[in-house]
Amino acid sequence: MKKIKLTIASVLLSVMCFAQAKDEKVIIERTDHLEVINTVEDMIEWITEDIRTGEIDTDTGASYLENLNEVLFTVKNKTILIENED
Repeated sequence: MKKIKLTIASVLLSVMCFAQAKDEKVIIERTDHLEVINTVEDMIEWITEDIRTGEIDTDTGASYLENLNEVLFTVKNKTILIENED
């Protein structure tokens, strides 16, 4: 449970910083962008399973899912400049 809370906190913090870019553009590598998306999608799946098995309270889990879905939406819809390593 602590791992989930720390992971969610770190992802939310990184997305908040990501979303605060003044020029609406952030330079990241393509693999990093895809990794953020994959990690958030994995976390949504894990929390859904934890709610189903009773590991997490339904209200708490719903709050986590709401925040993670917001993070996923933000990351997927933000204007991003992809920096390729050559």
